[in-house]
Amino acid sequence: MNTSASPVTVACPTCATPMFAVAGPGPACPTCGLPAAGHAGYVVARIEATLVEFRSDRDRLLDSLRALATADRRAAQPDTAATEASVAEPDPDLVPGHHPRPSPQLAAPVIGWAPVSPDPAVFEPPPRPARRRLFHGLSPQQLLLGTGAVLLVSAAIAFVAVAWGSLGLVVQATTLVVLTGSVCAASVLAARRGLRTTGEALAMAGLALLVVDLVAARTKGVAGLDQLAGRAHAALTLCAVIAVGLALHRIARTTLTWPIGALVATQPLAFLALPEAARVPVPLVATALLVSAFNVTVVRGTAARLAGTATGFAGLWWGGGTVLGTVNAWSGSYVESTLCTLLVAVAAGAGVRAARSARLERFGRLPVMSDVWAGTVVTIALCGTLQQFGTVGMLLTGVLGLGLLTFAVMLRGATAAARERLSIPASISAVIATGLAVAQLTEGRDWIELAVLAMLAAVCSVSVAVRDRTIRGPAAALAVVLAGVAVLLLVADVLTAPQGGWFLAILAASALGLASTRVHQVEERWLAGAATIVGLTAGPLTATSFAWGQLAIQLSVTGAALLAYGRAATNRPATLVGLADLVVAGWIGAAGLSVTTPEVYTLPAAFALLLASGPGLRTAPSWSAWGAPLLVGLVPSTVLVLDQPDALRLVLIALVATACAVGGTITHRQAPFVIGLGVLATLAVSELGPYATLLPRWISLGLAGIVLLAVGATYERRRAQAREAVAWVSGLR
Repeated sequence: MNTSASPVTVACPTCATPMFAVAGPGPACPTCGLPAAGHAGYVVARIEATLVEFRSDRDRLLDSLRALATADRRAAQPDTAATEASVAEPDPDLVPGHHPRPSPQLAAPVIGWAPVSPDPAVFEPPPRPARRRLFHGLSPQQLLLGTGAVLLVSAAIAFVAVAWGSLGLVVQATTLVVLTGSVCAASVLAARRGLRTTGEALAMAGLALLVVDLVAARTKGVAGLDQLAGRAHAALTLCAVIAVGLALHRIARTTLTWPIGALVATQPLAFLALPEAARVPVPLVATALLVSAFNVTVVRGTAARLAGTATGFAGLWWGGGTVLGTVNAWSGSYVESTLCTLLVAVAAGAGVRAARSARLERFGRLPVMSDVWAGTVVTIALCGTLQQFGTVGMLLTGVLGLGLLTFAVMLRGATAAARERLSIPASISAVIATGLAVAQLTEGRDWIELAVLAMLAAVCSVSVAVRDRTIRGPAAALAVVLAGVAVLLLVADVLTAPQGGWFLAILAASALGLASTRVHQVEERWLAGAATIVGLTAGPLTATSFAWGQLAIQLSVTGAALLAYGRAATNRPATLVGLADLVVAGWIGAAGLSVTTPEVYTLPAAFALLLASGPGLRTAPSWSAWGAPLLVGLVPSTVLVLDQPDALRLVLIALVATACAVGGTITHRQAPFVIGLGVLATLAVSELGPYATLLPRWISLGLAGIVLLAVGATYERRRAQAREAVAWVSGLR
């Protein structure tokens, strides 16, 4: 590596800060303070490059050795196929006229550095068993050092608790100070000699002894420490730990216990600085968030090895402070709730920014988690503040949730980075805000506000349907359903049941009309399905008030819209449902007017069945197309005539039956012909039957005899005619 030609950038061995490589002593690292960091990085880079070359040479050597071993093994094995061929065929050198070819010589393998298609299955060294450590990665040295540090601190505590009174104050203080200083000095000396594990263990013991010393000093009243309050003495102890940790870190920079101990001591210091009167929710929240900001500053300005600890503390105080602020936003007064919500919002924004800008390569998903957490706590805190305004605040919470939900759906058309960063937090926040608003309004039975939210949700669904084609169908159907839900909510408070039914019927008819104009589009069937559900809901709603006339008209409106849509979209199920709606509407209307004439109920049903058959009246078999309509239209009236004779009904039924029989004969349709003749025969029997008993008996016997003689005389001819008639009738469609 030539550093004189052009400046080369290397990394500091301690904190990985970029430095210019120098061949001799140079400046110290600006981040961690390592002396001659440029020269050290240069030397480390050269060592790493040399190690890479050594590894490459080793791999090439192993590849060549494996290739040689493979060639030797193949040469030692005889070629069975060649041996068999030599036995089966004569030697070409002995054949007359054949000139022998020189035998090829095996090329000697080249021993060099070029890799020769290694065979990894040959001479593969067995994997070396991994060293098993006790307690999941703790080495025996670490266990011994940790146990020794714990025993040393325990001995100091026992000395203070048991042997403290048997010695003088000077001896007591001197013993503890000398012990603490010796442990700290030993830690620094071990770090200077490269014994990092020993230095870390001694540093932990030294900090623990320092705390024991200060507690013992207050117990004995050294330097008037017993006059201090508990919080003041705790603050003094933490400041002493911070000072000692920072000072010894300047001397032994490789020992992490000193800066970590100082960082841990700074965490509760700000809370101890709060006066007793100020220990109310808002200052506590502000203090927790300030401590989190302090830890973020430490993350940005300290070495990489300390960044993980500072990041953990920052996240802990950030999460705790935002949770405390959210709780106070719901439980505190209006002023406290507002201030806590502002603090949570500011802290959430700062935390998201810090999570994306700090050195957090080890925590790949932390920025996403911070986005979700920030959005959640801000939403909950804001909902807590808005609920201070009562029903209006709850309504605003619902509006906020709908706005966030619409924004989250609109992100489908944004860039991939925006979707990844904002879609999940926006969706979670929207669900939380909307759910809280709906729950609170439902608990308070504020149906009008819930109806307003439902209408706003319908408007949002319409905007989404217009914007995003991929989800246009579900969004359009959801808009129709939400509008219907809004009507039902209004019925629970301000509207009557018939009025709600009218709104639902008009809504269903409008949606079906829109679906008729969007035939063969994505949203057509979605709109038709939602409109059908809303239209069928109008009937039971109006029926609860026994307004049969209005119910019949509403069903007629819905049925006509369904029928028109079915014809426009060639949708047979919609056509059938529309016809059924119209028939039921006619029945309900007639029943509401106390109409008892059966033709009022049967004829609309027969006409609807004819319309349902459609083109099948000309192409389908006659019984499937004409049978049900004619039976429904003629049979009930015929039965009624037999039970209650009526001249007008008899004449009309006879005319219709005759028309059916004649029409079936002309068009070769079996169903009209058979049904018409059956009705005429039934009517004839019913009308002539009473007169048969008025004739004298001898006339009846004579007529019977004449009939039998005529039938017997013309039996063969009549039988042939009957067969022809049956065949003709059977040949009808």
